[in-house]
Amino acid sequence: MRTLSQQSPSPPVPTPGLPIAEPTRSFWTYPPSAILAHLVQEPDGSQCAAVPEYADVVVIGSGISGASFVRTLLNADQQRVNKGEHEHKRLSVVMLEAHDANGGHINPPLYHDYEELKNTLGLRAAQHIIRFRLAHLEIQRRVGETDAPDADCREVEAVDVYYDEETLEEAKRLLKVYKRDMPVEGQQYECVVKEAARKRYHLSEYALGCIATRAGAVHPYRFVTGVLTRLLEDHPNQFSLHTNTPCMSIMGPSENEPFYILQTPRGRLKTKHVVHLTNSHVGALVPGLAPVVTQARETMSAQRPGRELRAKMGAGVRSYVFYDDPVYKGFDYLTQLRSGEYELMFGGGLEEGSIRCTRMPGMYDLHSATHVSGALAVYFGAENWGAEGASSVDGRGWAAGRVKALWSGELSESADGFPWVGRIPVSVTGRGRPPKVDKEMASPGEWVAAGYSGEGMVHAWLCARAVALMVLGMEVGQSVREWLPARFLVSETRLRQVQACQRQGRRSRANVYRSR
Repeated sequence: MRTLSQQSPSPPVPTPGLPIAEPTRSFWTYPPSAILAHLVQEPDGSQCAAVPEYADVVVIGSGISGASFVRTLLNADQQRVNKGEHEHKRLSVVMLEAHDANGGHINPPLYHDYEELKNTLGLRAAQHIIRFRLAHLEIQRRVGETDAPDADCREVEAVDVYYDEETLEEAKRLLKVYKRDMPVEGQQYECVVKEAARKRYHLSEYALGCIATRAGAVHPYRFVTGVLTRLLEDHPNQFSLHTNTPCMSIMGPSENEPFYILQTPRGRLKTKHVVHLTNSHVGALVPGLAPVVTQARETMSAQRPGRELRAKMGAGVRSYVFYDDPVYKGFDYLTQLRSGEYELMFGGGLEEGSIRCTRMPGMYDLHSATHVSGALAVYFGAENWGAEGASSVDGRGWAAGRVKALWSGELSESADGFPWVGRIPVSVTGRGRPPKVDKEMASPGEWVAAGYSGEGMVHAWLCARAVALMVLGMEVGQSVREWLPARFLVSETRLRQVQACQRQGRRSRANVYRSR
């Protein structure tokens, strides 16, 4: 009998591979965080540091999910020690990151998704998911204040801009349904149309209307590296981060070896718990999830605002989502930095035909890059954009024109539109589990939080927090299942249902505003 990890979906999709050396350079990651320079070598700088022989928990991936997981795990473990709940030594945690860094736009899709969620899952489940997404705004703001003050995590006015009459009318209808069913959450929304919208938000004559509310924005790289820096400082004997260290394979326990064995370029690492937080790459090490968590490439840019727009729009007080043709192209999104050249961080350009990662590895699609490079002056209009902004030379190799930097990044695409969170069944990993020896933690195993479908900023933090509490065996005491939507949990039943829909050539859940 074949396990789920051995079954192939129909139609077939490319199996996600391990992270590659990216040929494009992300503007977010410059200047590099100070924590990266001293972690890739021994203290004397002589050679690359080897991974330890053993850690209680190994985390694969250092993005927002990884930062949230380790922060939750180690802080909760410290609280247990402080309360005298157990006498043994503190947990040891190793984080493996394939690159030298990870990757925002904290604007949860709410009214866009609500009606479909209600029709699919029911009223209470739909509202649960909406509130789960909303919770990330305040939680990440608080974490940013304490752990990553340089990340500029802040509240902004979020503006959805519509250039298509039919899409605008549908959005207004969906907003009406949302505000009727969730009046508290919907009270901050405002719909502005025609000339009033164009004047208020400095948009082109093609803009037909806007729906605005409050959302968040953050510098994602500084947020993650800020949190990780704090963890390395607070838990120097419990936590280590190994960059440029991909996990290349995982062996399950055997008669002679009771632990998982992870193979890396810096040696073998044994552990009782493997936590997969690689999002779109999760299928490379967990083939059973490859059919339901696939990869997508998206083009991102840092652009200098036109001189007129720079004077009109302020500095980083708004974020935008542009819907010009959501049926065929999806949407584009924009935030702005509040320092430097006040760069416009603009991304999107994904088209239905370029969802799968089948191009040159790591390279952006030229059509998408062309769209991203030229769309902003059209969205805002030539009059509002004005003359091109003057560029300064900073010695870092950025381009001198409007488009300062252009790069490609990977997103995940969940087959049913929901994240995959929790313990991974043995039938999915294809590997057994180590025996349980620790009374204070959950039984050993492999865990996951992945498949955010381009909306990681409003799913990843709390999904990873839930996994950390599960690993600690604290999900009951912390009431995880009260705030984590049940639909997100990994199960064999869910996998079979999703794959059955795939074999029938349909999605188990659609999205009116699919962009990724």
